Amino acid sequence: MIPAGRESTFASRFALGFLTFIATVLLGGFAASALVRYSPGFDVDENIWNPRLSAVTVAARHARLERENSLPRFYVRYLSRAAQGDFGVSESYSLPVSELLKDRVRVSARLLIFGTLGGLALGGLLAWLSVWPRRLALELPALAASGLLLAIPPAVLALFFFFREWPLWLGVALALLPRVFATARSLLLDFYNSPALLAARARGLGSVRLAFRYVLGPAAPQLSALVGVAVVLAFGSLIPIEGLCDVPGIGQLTLKGALARDLPLLSALGLIITSLVAGVQWLGDLAQ
Repeated sequence: MIPAGRESTFASRFALGFLTFIATVLLGGFAASALVRYSPGFDVDENIWNPRLSAVTVAARHARLERENSLPRFYVRYLSRAAQGDFGVSESYSLPVSELLKDRVRVSARLLIFGTLGGLALGGLLAWLSVWPRRLALELPALAASGLLLAIPPAVLALFFFFREWPLWLGVALALLPRVFATARSLLLDFYNSPALLAARARGLGSVRLAFRYVLGPAAPQLSALVGVAVVLAFGSLIPIEGLCDVPGIGQLTLKGALARDLPLLSALGLIITSLVAGVQWLGDLAQ
């Protein structure tokens, strides 16, 4: 059973995180709707060039469109349609944005999931080898490998795997590795030097029990939060990787939308990415 004090603390954190998530999504939706509403040509009526309409009629139609598409009203309509999966029509593709996203989500999800898991596994393993055995022969190569991968852009790593015809998610994993390594190593060092672990080591406990009971167990909340951060970082690396390697995913779609100044597409992607980051952050805070 969860103690009453911890249960109330969890409930308050859950409520605060939920309100923060909703506020972030609403702000993201407001920015996305404003981007579309004030895009060039949004309030242009095709009947403005109709010679059969008088100037008074055209002005009245324009005033009516401005009232109907005022930012508060447009914002509410935009969010309600987005909640139903309707993000408008892409200007560069002339297709519904929801259709474009549906065709590409599976490709990006595979890269994101496998890349995140691979980066967490490799970065965590390298951090463990640099801290737990306390051997300079393991620590120095781990630090050197992490520093080298940190200096290489994610797209360059992906190109290497692309030309070798190896899985691209390995490029995502290696791009994520140094970020995971630095955080996990700092966390492991704190627990390795803790008085509780030193006392347990003095009592002669085995390495496996020490690792699970005095390191991995206490560090579980922080490691869970690290997972959330890793997902966000991996998602950010998808844009250059998919764009440079011509992978038909969300990252490539974002890059092409930015180059084409496709505001409906960019606003939808901005709202989705904001919701993803806010949701991951919320779950990470709950895990701590």
